[in-house]
Amino acid sequence: MRKTQVPWLMLVLAVMACATPQPASREEVAARIDSLIGTAACDSDAQCRVVGIGARACGGPATYRAWSSLHTDEATLKAAADALATLDREAAARSHLMSDCRMLPRPGTVCRPVADGPRRCVLETANNAS
Repeated sequence: MRKTQVPWLMLVLAVMACATPQPASREEVAARIDSLIGTAACDSDAQCRVVGIGARACGGPATYRAWSSLHTDEATLKAAADALATLDREAAARSHLMSDCRMLPRPGTVCRPVADGPRRCVLETANNAS
C-alpha cells in the first residue's frame, strides 16, 4: 500500500465508525416509552390499555404501565416495549441473573380523574376497581 493511500484509508475507517449507530441504552429506551405514554390522558375506559415493560429473568414483563390510545400510537409503543424487553433479557443472560420466577398478572386499566388535571388511564387495583 502506498503512503498516500494510508491517510485516505484512515479517513474512510473513521467516517464509517462515526456513521455506525450505537444501540440505545436501557435508559434511553425507557425514556422513549415514558415520552410515548405521556400523561395517558383519556376520555373513557375504552381508550385505556396496558403494556408490559421490561423483562424478568424467568420470563414475562418486569412491570406494567397504563397508556391511552387517545394520544399514543400502539405500534410505536409496542416496538419500544419490545426493545426494552430484549435489552433486559440480554442483560440477564450476560450477568446470569435469577429471579423468583413469579409471573405478574396482567392488570386491567381504567380512565380516572386525577387531582392535578384531566382524566388519565391508570392500572386497575383493588383500591380503584369499580
